[in-house]
Amino acid sequence: MRAIETVHAEPRDSNDSPCYRVNFWEQPRPGYGWNLDAFVLVEVQDVSEALRWVEEHANGRPFELFAELDSEPEKPFGAPRKTALVRLFGNNPNAD
Repeated sequence: MRAIETVHAEPRDSNDSPCYRVNFWEQPRPGYGWNLDAFVLVEVQDVSEALRWVEEHANGRPFELFAELDSEPEKPFGAPRKTALVRLFGNNPNAD
C-alpha cells in the first residue's frame, strides 16, 4: 500500500446514505465450494452501523461488505441488483 498526499477536492457525486451489500460465505465441507448468503442493507447511517449488523449476523462466517455506487430500488428476492459495488471489507473465498 502507498499513501499519496493530495489537496481537498469536492467530489463529482456523493451519497450520504448508500445501500450496502453483504455476502456471507459458508463452506459445507473442506474441499467443497463456498455457499453464499447475500443481503442488502438499506437506510444505514454509516459504514460502522453496517459493520455492526454484519458482525451480529456473521455467526463466524467469513464475509464481504460492499457499498453500492448507485441508488437502486428495493426488489423482490430473486431479482438481481445490478449497480456497481465498491468492496469495503473481506474477499470472495471462491476467487483464486
